[in-house]
Amino acid sequence: MKSSIQTLARTHAAVDPWGHSPQLAEEYTKAKEELNKQARERWDDPEFHRQVAADLESILDYQFTFENLFSTYFNVENVGEWDKVILRERRGLKVFQSSRGGYIEESQLRSEMWELPRETMGFHVSEHIDKLRMNFAETIEDLVSLGGQRLEAEVNRRIFNLLQAAVPSTSPYYVSVAGMAKSDLDTAIRNVRDAIKPNGMGPVPVTIIGRAAMVDQISDFNLGFDPEATEEVRAKGRLGVYRGANIIQVLNYTDDSGTSFIPANELWVFGGTVGKFALYGGLQVKSWDENTVDYRHYRARKDVGGLVHHNEQSRRIIDGNVTP
Repeated sequence: MKSSIQTLARTHAAVDPWGHSPQLAEEYTKAKEELNKQARERWDDPEFHRQVAADLESILDYQFTFENLFSTYFNVENVGEWDKVILRERRGLKVFQSSRGGYIEESQLRSEMWELPRETMGFHVSEHIDKLRMNFAETIEDLVSLGGQRLEAEVNRRIFNLLQAAVPSTSPYYVSVAGMAKSDLDTAIRNVRDAIKPNGMGPVPVTIIGRAAMVDQISDFNLGFDPEATEEVRAKGRLGVYRGANIIQVLNYTDDSGTSFIPANELWVFGGTVGKFALYGGLQVKSWDENTVDYRHYRARKDVGGLVHHNEQSRRIIDGNVTP
């Protein structure tokens, strides 16, 4: 049972027409047939549905935690389900110069602490039992693929909402331009790097991130960007390094109506200690039948939290020449 769902998830890409391995395609077909067979034979067995929920939980949680990019550009920490995440900074220690044997002035240490808020994200879908029993594997396949995509999209939306709330249009770190110039980006990188404070953990990375309309401008030779940098950006599919800052092109995540979560005309430059996002515990999946109608429900949820506490380490560039 468990192997059928795992094989289905692993070989899902084999159905696309761009020449994946025939062996994967064969495994995919067998996994679908086996899962459909077990669903028809064991539909009234509670253990079957418990195992399906457990397998979905394992696969979705793994994909969500390890097969996405948000942890590469924002400080993301995986913590226990009941943990509290506290950000703590010590300040106040001063170093004075004096003559040899002279009196050294005293200073007082002080702590600044922030606790990450905590909230839940998730999805809840239902389907008629007769339709499920006719092709159960198709529904499970959709839950694995679409569920993972929606969870990833929601985390990216929340991270960008945090940044946007920390840097509104009235902020000194908000930069409005009519066509992004090389000097705009260079200034933003320089100011962000200057705002980063040493944290005892080594160099703090700087990230440039946005959708294709903004990131593509970095590789436009007409703007006079460093040819070596643009060559690297092009070679890596718009992922590269410019002036020591990592370049990330974020996907155009949309909701069911096609509305984008992240504006196309927005480019961010921020330091690695601008804030933190926490993922609490693992993904929890439950399934159940309604008592009065023949529908089965699947619900997945995960607790998350985030905080931007150093907005001076960020620059939000809005290009008026690009349609949002």
